[in-house]
Amino acid sequence: MQQKKTPKSLSFRLNILFLVTFVLFSALVFRLGFLQIVHGEEYREMTERQNAQRISVEAPRGWMLDRNGEVLVYNTPVYTLTYTETFNINNLEIEVLAQNLAQHIDMEPEDIKARLARNEGLSHTIKRGLTFKEVSQIQENLESLPGIDVIVDPEREYRYDNLFKSFLGSVGNISAEDWGYYASRGYRMNEKVGRSYLEEHYEEQLRGTEGTIEIPVDRQQRPLGEPELTPGQRGNDLVLTIDLELQQAIEESIQKLKEDFDNVNDAFFVAMDPHTGEILGMSNDVRTVGAGRTSFASGSTVKMATTLMGLHEGLVTETERINDTEITIGNIRKSSWKNLGPVNAYQAIQQSSNVYMFRIGLRLINEVGLSQAFDTAYNYFSQFGLGVETGIDLPNGVEFDGYKSSRELPGLLVDYMIGQYHNYTPLQLAQYVSTIANGGYRMQPYLVKEIRREATSEDELGQVVTRREPKVLNRIDMSDEHIEMMQQGMEMVTEPGGTASDFADFKVKVAGKTGTAQTEDRDLNNTLFVGYAPADNPQIAFASVVPKSQETWSGGERSPHARIIAREILESYFGVKEEE
Repeated sequence: MQQKKTPKSLSFRLNILFLVTFVLFSALVFRLGFLQIVHGEEYREMTERQNAQRISVEAPRGWMLDRNGEVLVYNTPVYTLTYTETFNINNLEIEVLAQNLAQHIDMEPEDIKARLARNEGLSHTIKRGLTFKEVSQIQENLESLPGIDVIVDPEREYRYDNLFKSFLGSVGNISAEDWGYYASRGYRMNEKVGRSYLEEHYEEQLRGTEGTIEIPVDRQQRPLGEPELTPGQRGNDLVLTIDLELQQAIEESIQKLKEDFDNVNDAFFVAMDPHTGEILGMSNDVRTVGAGRTSFASGSTVKMATTLMGLHEGLVTETERINDTEITIGNIRKSSWKNLGPVNAYQAIQQSSNVYMFRIGLRLINEVGLSQAFDTAYNYFSQFGLGVETGIDLPNGVEFDGYKSSRELPGLLVDYMIGQYHNYTPLQLAQYVSTIANGGYRMQPYLVKEIRREATSEDELGQVVTRREPKVLNRIDMSDEHIEMMQQGMEMVTEPGGTASDFADFKVKVAGKTGTAQTEDRDLNNTLFVGYAPADNPQIAFASVVPKSQETWSGGERSPHARIIAREILESYFGVKEEE
């Protein structure tokens, strides 16, 4: 049988296919050879460079600014000397490097050597805060300093030194007891965090995005080439409610008072917008953690709360006059600072009648019994924020709710009615008087009004992230009519015949209430003055407290220290200071 021949066309096509396959295979071999021979070293280095050590660089924190955009806290660049470990460096080489570095920086060779050998990872800090001279010398001699580099770190800078330190706070290392909390939120152990006050309370907002130093290394972790720095992103900025000029006036007035009077050791002043709760200024005494942490017997400043309770409970009426003359409670004789005669609710505030308040306390005991009388008084006073935390935006544990005794005696209840039993903080007193000024709304005080994106310059604010809205904590359980009576009584305090008649000539009408509280030292009293202004349209409510001081007398008139600083501060705020 004869075999069939393969068609010529099929044979031709197979030859073409073999030829194409041969050409493609030859091209592939040629290309691989070309890449290996010509570019092999380059690609090998690229592959090795894909291995890199990444080192975090401290993130710059957000700024803090006053209500008008004045920068209070910012970051200043600090030059930091770093060391990236070189491969298989021995002790002798470390010794030589330390000696060479010692010629360029103010640091002993042994200290440098110890830091070079700390074994904290591939790169670590040798010295922070290099001078410009040190930086220049190091840069000029980098070739003889293997592994050494200079980077820029941010450092917190408080522009006005200690002017705001009692509530701006500070930053520092993470403590051992707090490490678990921060570790769970992605912090590094050596990262700086807010350690107190606003720096701590707004840590999440102020914290920036870290930068990185990327060091290319080979498979044996040997450094290849120069490190590459990616800068971090600054955290959000805080715009405070504080008015810088007012804050300066507060501090200057307090300092002047201390210099003028030897017996004045402390003084406190809080200024607050009564309609919003914004803290406009707050005294800065770092020894006692400021106006939210230290409490004092408040004296007659609480008499508006006492009178409003009496009116609301029907213990006194709007028109009733009570004869202000010495009375006996138990076996103790009590009186006002002088016998005032018959006084009504307005006059009891204007002339600061103790007896009027005593009568309210005694009538309350007769109505509900002693124990219930204390509970009732606590309830009314707490509606104003007296004896409870104000809710200010500071970390837990910073604010103090005052001092509250558990003893219940008739004499102590009547003392409570005139501010001689429990203690309150200046911040609570400011919140209390703000509640009267605005018609009965207890506002939550706050120090930060806005959170903004990073500002591009000191002259331009960043985009708003969050804007704080005023928050009403409660409406006091008293009528508008009775609140207006207390407002009128407070205006009468600063008029002729009132206990703060020295404000009668003040260019802006001030509504106020004086207070003098006895202390354990019978020669020293707490002097207080609370109020708001202008009386018909309050812009600022305040509490002025000077603890344990002697009153100043001039020409037969007393001028308690609390009113001295209050007048100076209000003069500065309203710009009404008269010529000498």
